[in-house]
Amino acid sequence: MGLTRSDGTLRQPLARVAVLALCGAGLAGMLAGCSSPGSPGGGGAASPAATATKTVQTAAVAPFVSIVEPFDPGHPARLETAPESCGSQRTTLAIEKCYETTTENTDAQINAAQAAKYASATPAGRTAILTQDSAWLAARGPVCQAAFHSGGTIDGINVAACLLDESNARFIAVKGISPHEYRLKATDSMDPSALSWYTTPGGSRIAELSTQGDQTGGAVVTWIVVGGAQGFVINPRQFFYMDSPFTDPGVIQGQDPTYHRVASGQEFQFAIDYSKLAKDPNGGKGGYVYAPGDPVAEWN
Repeated sequence: MGLTRSDGTLRQPLARVAVLALCGAGLAGMLAGCSSPGSPGGGGAASPAATATKTVQTAAVAPFVSIVEPFDPGHPARLETAPESCGSQRTTLAIEKCYETTTENTDAQINAAQAAKYASATPAGRTAILTQDSAWLAARGPVCQAAFHSGGTIDGINVAACLLDESNARFIAVKGISPHEYRLKATDSMDPSALSWYTTPGGSRIAELSTQGDQTGGAVVTWIVVGGAQGFVINPRQFFYMDSPFTDPGVIQGQDPTYHRVASGQEFQFAIDYSKLAKDPNGGKGGYVYAPGDPVAEWN
């Protein structure tokens, strides 16, 4: 029932006046259901305001974006047959192709895992998934190129293998799998191809180089870090020698790198002198450890 003005005439409820004004303004095509509940097609239909809100919300949801490989563009990553051993292939191109195919197979699994999360995520959660995926993929190539830049043909193989390492670490992260502890080969070789790299769940790369001994019977180790998509913050306490239960935290050489943030795709080095190795009761049978919590990588 309408409301009575002071002059005795009836006035329409404000909500109905607003709807009629919208229909009269030529927005009937945008606001489906401008007819009254009693008119044909109007009974039980959603209100114009609700329909408009639903349309806006639907338009605001971005579709899931799959990984598309820069080396195999034109379609989302897909599963293909790859050799069991890439290193046993006879040519450089065949080795690189093997690593690329294996990387794409891993990325297809990442797509499946992320798409499943995306389907049930909140709008904010969906935005986070797309943002993180995009940042990781954009950083993956530069991270690997920063790690291997000798200028020789071997760089192509090393970068291709690095891409696979990056994708494997990413897959473990998106699936929520607890990574096992990695055992890596320590080296004193300056050849980048001789370095053994650990890839963090965030895509950063870490390698160890035993540069020299010291006067106490210890060793000076250079740690090499390449920042992943979100960069990498240096905490020297996470890099130590361990031969359980014996540990040697070492002494930082040169400028203290504590809390230095390594930017995405940039390489940073710092040195630690492990001067107490002679006190290891097991005679130095341990290794150099990276442990952001529990040890995740050890170079022996």
